[in-house]
Amino acid sequence: GLPRRRMWSLGMSEPLTLLALAVPVGGLVGVGTVLLLIEAWLVPGLPLRVPWTSLAAGGLVGLGAATVAVAAVGLVVRIPLEDQLGGVRRPRRARRAAVVAQLALVAAALAVLLSKLSSTERGRPDVTDLVLPVLLAVVAGLGATRLTSSLATWWTRAVPHTRSLGSFVAVRALSRRQEGTLVILPVTAAIAICVFGAGVYDSSSAWRASVAATRAPAAVLWTSEQSLDDTVGLTRGIDPDGEWLMAGSTIATPQPGPVFSVLDTTRLARVGLWNEQWTPGTSASEVAGLLATGPVPVVTGTRVGLDLDNRLTTEEPLVVRLRLVPPTDRPRTVFLGPVGEGRSVVSERTPFCRDGCRLEQITLGSAAALPTAMDGSLTIESVTVDRQPVADALTGGAWALVPGATGNDAVDSLRLDGAGLAVSVSSRSPVIVQIGAGDPPARLPVVAGVDARTESSADSYNAGTPLSFDVDPVLEAGSVPLLGPRGLLIDYDTFATGRKVYDQNTEVYVMARADTPAPVVGALRDAGLTEETTYAEVKAGLDNTAYALALRLYAVVAALVLLMAVASLAVSTAVQLPARRRDAAALRVVGVPRRQVMGAVLRELVLVLGGTAVAGLAAGSLAQYVVLRTVTLGYAETLSTPALVAAIDPWRLALLALVTALLFGAVALVSATLTVRGARGSTLRESAR
Repeated sequence: GLPRRRMWSLGMSEPLTLLALAVPVGGLVGVGTVLLLIEAWLVPGLPLRVPWTSLAAGGLVGLGAATVAVAAVGLVVRIPLEDQLGGVRRPRRARRAAVVAQLALVAAALAVLLSKLSSTERGRPDVTDLVLPVLLAVVAGLGATRLTSSLATWWTRAVPHTRSLGSFVAVRALSRRQEGTLVILPVTAAIAICVFGAGVYDSSSAWRASVAATRAPAAVLWTSEQSLDDTVGLTRGIDPDGEWLMAGSTIATPQPGPVFSVLDTTRLARVGLWNEQWTPGTSASEVAGLLATGPVPVVTGTRVGLDLDNRLTTEEPLVVRLRLVPPTDRPRTVFLGPVGEGRSVVSERTPFCRDGCRLEQITLGSAAALPTAMDGSLTIESVTVDRQPVADALTGGAWALVPGATGNDAVDSLRLDGAGLAVSVSSRSPVIVQIGAGDPPARLPVVAGVDARTESSADSYNAGTPLSFDVDPVLEAGSVPLLGPRGLLIDYDTFATGRKVYDQNTEVYVMARADTPAPVVGALRDAGLTEETTYAEVKAGLDNTAYALALRLYAVVAALVLLMAVASLAVSTAVQLPARRRDAAALRVVGVPRRQVMGAVLRELVLVLGGTAVAGLAAGSLAQYVVLRTVTLGYAETLSTPALVAAIDPWRLALLALVTALLFGAVALVSATLTVRGARGSTLRESAR
């Protein structure tokens, strides 16, 4: 007999009391969290500011909670007396206002989603980037709720219950008890926002790791004042097995030509830091294999020579130049000759080849490899070391004209027959003939960044220079070391064979592993190299930018929202426990086994929580992918900055799904156990009383 006003005052007293306690406690927890984050992330001792926006946000949260309380009490007051005495609310058709509100939310989510999908330009986050995850989360929760109720209603009508009593009881409970599906909306929204927050935090961290690996392609980055050739020889001498050091540099062709990152890629897999986002599915060792050329003969001894049959008519005395690359030193050049007419043997001392040298190139010209007019043929019958022929030096070397060499047009033929390697030349103007080992391709293999220029570097703006050659992009990468998405990665041996590397106007680097032994580090210092930076320093600098610190809050939000989801699930389970016990007691009284009753409760909870988890994971992943496609991460973008990868990490998603399954499975098991344990005949008597 209480009047409506008294009913309202009684109904609002509890939520308003809880809200009055929660607001100051929440404010204190928020201030404490800020203090902890300032101490952990920022410079200690910074003053704590509480701007008016924080107070306004807290006030809006309190106002929203009060509004929800008023709406909930209003729904309770409007319930007819017979429904309240019945204990279980039967499902009714939704009110027109509720349907309109739900349709408006769906329309708003679709509108924002389509606008983000149609946008291709990156920019700083705006309001839509903040609203979209919430809209998708709410819409996913509404959809999961309606779908679960509809499927449960269809199942109870279409499937005979005689097949499985437990399944029928579980599905019938979902179709007739509204409280069973009310938890879907908040928990789905919480999971979606948690997935989105964790995904954005992880993606931003992975992006910063990619940027750091671009600028510091190894654990420690050293700079060298020597040329690239000398630096490569230095690293190979200090570290013959390629376990600790790798040399590299950047070479720019005349504008608007391509820019090359030249690395000793045979050591890339062991020394370098190759970010998995650059070439998904292709490892550093596979990248090095794509950039390598054919086999190159090795000569080992203190005197290297050639057996020749000279039928060339030359304007100047013929001299043969050999390019020899020791395993632990810079490339060396040896001149043999002058070569007389007919059969002859020419050789030169090569003490640096005592431990073996790669014979990369043979050049025909005059003294000092200068051009000269020549006509006729010359046959290289054998390569000798210490006056003994080297087996397979000619047959196993895959010899061919060096691509892009200036004298290639004057060569009529180059063939390998029983007599040896024969070259026919016909030129009245001065030329040099360059023959390279390893079957040098006409187009040098490169790994091309997504924004790199891959036009021929032999175009008119570069013609006649040592950098006049074509490239073959064998793989596209999101970034390459030292240059980012605008560069072309090429192997040093492939790049340097047949051309002089002019690197006076660029930095030459030595990349080293973090566990490089002290003697190796000491040898680098003795050679005049200086330590420029480390990967850890570059990564720490990126991690400590203001925007990076702000993005860490996504991880905090994800953890807090997950905590809210667990709290919501616990409250919902506790609220539904009396009704579940009554249903379980009714089944036990009529003789249904305890195990079957518990199975029915478990099935009900698994259906609800399973659909909730799937909807939340899908909505959060979609929001993450859409938002990350069109936002930057606050750092000033340059040509050498890799793009943010918006892909969904399947391992992180699988881990979240596993954690959710374990959490929800534990809740379902505990709830089923509590339900069955308290399901007795006295439960029905207490309800009737």
